Amino acid sequence: ENFVALIYSSVLPNSFLKCFETNMGLIIRSSAIHAAGCYTTQPLSKGTLVDEYTGPRIHKDLADIKYEDSPTTYLFGLGDGTIVIDGHGAAMFINHSCNPNCETEEIDGRVWITAVRNIAAGEELTYDYNLYDGAEDEARCNCGARGCRKTMYSAEEVKQRQRATAKKSPSKKRKAAKPSKPPVRAAKPANNKPSKRA
Repeated sequence: ENFVALIYSSVLPNSFLKCFETNMGLIIRSSAIHAAGCYTTQPLSKGTLVDEYTGPRIHKDLADIKYEDSPTTYLFGLGDGTIVIDGHGAAMFINHSCNPNCETEEIDGRVWITAVRNIAAGEELTYDYNLYDGAEDEARCNCGARGCRKTMYSAEEVKQRQRATAKKSPSKKRKAAKPSKPPVRAAKPANNKPSKRA
């Protein structure tokens, strides 16, 4: 059975409506986390393969040029980050959370979103973006989860940035510069755990 999802969001120009088909009951609507979010219309069990992050594969350098002045990107880094997915489809609307209900895995060059716990129908889907490589962009987190990092950058990236800041003059606070390149999401490497589709 295919589920036809109706996408409506204030972030789409002129109240633009768009339909698309998905094998999972997913719908895009307003989100308290950020603009539009992806929600499930049916309960999902832990381990369920929710969706694939799809879109054209492009070189990171091209993405940097393409999105240099864009405040919003839907890029997802593959492997070592040289190639990124320029997001299309429902998965690109899955928002970040520091306490997510999904995770991402890269399997054979494809990125899959999998439920890490049971998810109720109507719940917004989230995963930890683990951003990296975003120049001076703060990438503030609005998830509101207990223990929120206040950033969408990975814990490792946060530590690297703190070390870099410590090397600079600690007495001078610098104004954040306009980002020269957009941050990129990272998938966890495949861990060969079986996943199931709903």
